[in-house]
Amino acid sequence: MSEIAVSVLAHVLFLIERYNISIEKAFKEACRLYKCPKDLNSREILFETTKEFIKNIIKLRCLFGAELSRKRLAKLFLSHKQEIERKELEPWCSYSVPKWFYEKLVSLIGDQETRSLLESIERRVFWIRINTLKAPEEKILRILEEDEIVLERDKDLWYLYRVISYKKPLRYSRALRDYYAVIQDKASCLVVEALKPSSDDKIFDVAAAPGIKTSLIAMLTNDEARIVAGDLSKKRVVIMKHLLKKLGVKRSVDIILHNGIFAPVRRDYFNKILIDAPCSSSGAISKDPSIRLSLLRKDKIYYYTEVQEKLLSRALDLGDEIVYATCSLLPEEGEEIVSRFLDKVSLEKILDGYSRGYNTYEYHDYFVRTFPHRDLSEGFFIAKIRNTK
Repeated sequence: MSEIAVSVLAHVLFLIERYNISIEKAFKEACRLYKCPKDLNSREILFETTKEFIKNIIKLRCLFGAELSRKRLAKLFLSHKQEIERKELEPWCSYSVPKWFYEKLVSLIGDQETRSLLESIERRVFWIRINTLKAPEEKILRILEEDEIVLERDKDLWYLYRVISYKKPLRYSRALRDYYAVIQDKASCLVVEALKPSSDDKIFDVAAAPGIKTSLIAMLTNDEARIVAGDLSKKRVVIMKHLLKKLGVKRSVDIILHNGIFAPVRRDYFNKILIDAPCSSSGAISKDPSIRLSLLRKDKIYYYTEVQEKLLSRALDLGDEIVYATCSLLPEEGEEIVSRFLDKVSLEKILDGYSRGYNTYEYHDYFVRTFPHRDLSEGFFIAKIRNTK
């Protein structure tokens, strides 16, 4: 057992629990401190091991107790992997998620489907979206084939492909490195599809950073729609500006720094508004296992719901056609937010062929939910709202 590996795993856990950051950021910081292997293959193996460790923290604490040090947990994980996998525990421990989260899902979709959902997030499904702002589809597919990435075209979205297999980490692919294609989950694309953007639209993308959905809007409108993309973080706005340029967005997007609630825009300038609101990210656990740990802070959900309600309220002051979405499996961040505005809005049915909202809520048939086990995607809530005031 490598002492470096133990130190990296323990420090990544410390950073995630102390600062609530993503596993990728935590791993980079830990590697800077503990001198991870420089060769890409060894570093990738350590990163995958770290992800497995973080994914199993709740399970490890169920097995060995919450009082153990992070280093001790890392040592136990590295030396008892097979034994840990064989242990029979309560379902929430076995799936390594907070107890309240497991029980919430069971109350919404039943025990068996909850187990299917949590089993499906053990392994991330990758989707690649081709970027025709940079090159024709044929050229992009040829480069992806040269990168030895095997793809399956999605039945609904012409620009989206599910990754079947790959020989090296996708981020090292030439197609992704040169922005001919981007990793974008299918559920994320469906949010944009619900908006139905066209070249003559004026669109306000409220919480846009890092800009992946913004760039898809630009691509689907041939870089001709008028898009204002904003975010409250100066750092994220700068990243978005550079990313959109690399993705070939040249003229359709203006970027502003704002917090969404006090956005410096006037009413009726935009005919469409997109809110992909900040949330618990409970629908993206397969992408980042650190979310399992952030969900231990149940009170954080209520912070997000307050922000979500304010963003939607402000959007209704600015325009009449709104798509509201969250990458969340929780109705508190979806059905319950929209339901607070039913006296001011009408709902539009969208995206035929996908699951509806949780049926314990009124008008659930107007909402769309994607699920990892049903759609091979992240878990999203999507609603299309029209202002009636």
